[in-house]
Amino acid sequence: MALPEFTKRAKMDETVEDADVKSEVFRERFEKYLNDLNENEDEKMNVIHMCRFRDECLRRLGFYDCFRTVKREENMKALEALPRVLERLEEENAGILELVKGVFAGNIFDLGAAASQALFTDGDKGGEDDISKSFFETRDTKTDVFVVNNFDALKERWNDLTRVHEKCCIFVDNAGADVILGVLPLAREMLKRGTKVVLCANDVPSINDITIKELEELVFPTLLRMNDKDNVFKKAIESGQLACIGSGSDLPVIDLREISEPCANECLDCDLAVLIGMGRGIETNLRAEFSIDRINLGMVKHEEVAQLLNGPLYSCVCAFNAGANTV
Repeated sequence: MALPEFTKRAKMDETVEDADVKSEVFRERFEKYLNDLNENEDEKMNVIHMCRFRDECLRRLGFYDCFRTVKREENMKALEALPRVLERLEEENAGILELVKGVFAGNIFDLGAAASQALFTDGDKGGEDDISKSFFETRDTKTDVFVVNNFDALKERWNDLTRVHEKCCIFVDNAGADVILGVLPLAREMLKRGTKVVLCANDVPSINDITIKELEELVFPTLLRMNDKDNVFKKAIESGQLACIGSGSDLPVIDLREISEPCANECLDCDLAVLIGMGRGIETNLRAEFSIDRINLGMVKHEEVAQLLNGPLYSCVCAFNAGANTV
């Protein structure tokens, strides 16, 4: 679970007094917790419990959002690059395959996964001018291996213009390139088709996941000022066709039975749910049954998850299930 990265970010947190000492306390406590799990097998243990222990351990020591700096940096870089990404997608006449692979490319930015963190660091050599180029290079070279592949069924449903989805709730994952360069272009295509789109984000910070506050205070205001072709984002935000809401979650995984009441109410009339990333789309909810159409999109960035799915690290999950009420 990328313990060195958590310790590093906690140590760098300037909002916490004695952060260097407290970060080591965190490391020791969480390391002991993991060692105890290895020695004493618990059949009731799952990824939600592990993430909750880690995040609560950080919060008790005062580390409320120790990834805030890197999140803001990556959000700003991705927002600056977004017009160039959208322009190229228009030039490519991008279809659902390019959009899905774009989600995978963006999903690499995940500092909660050790393998992804190393890949992100290795690729982070340039400045803002390089991010759109790196995004497309990643999309075109690192997103061809599918460990779960329902793409043909997804494409068939997407191309059925007699049944365009009326409303989609997207449970977003990481800040930066993930949500901005990966998810937003997909959402934009949905908007152009007439679908209402609601981005559902964490209320409480966890790792480098985007929060509802960051969407409301940075991302949406920037989209309102951005001159994308036909002003799709601006018109959609102003009309209410594009919205965001807090999911009620404080973890990088999600139990959809425990989302906030406002989020649950927002989901009542949606006919498509999209779960982005390893935590929400793979480690939880991959095999959940829905009454509506459901898409899970994410890149596998934990070796243990890759083994369980019988695929390689950095393989992609594209799961689509038609809802029981929509077949």
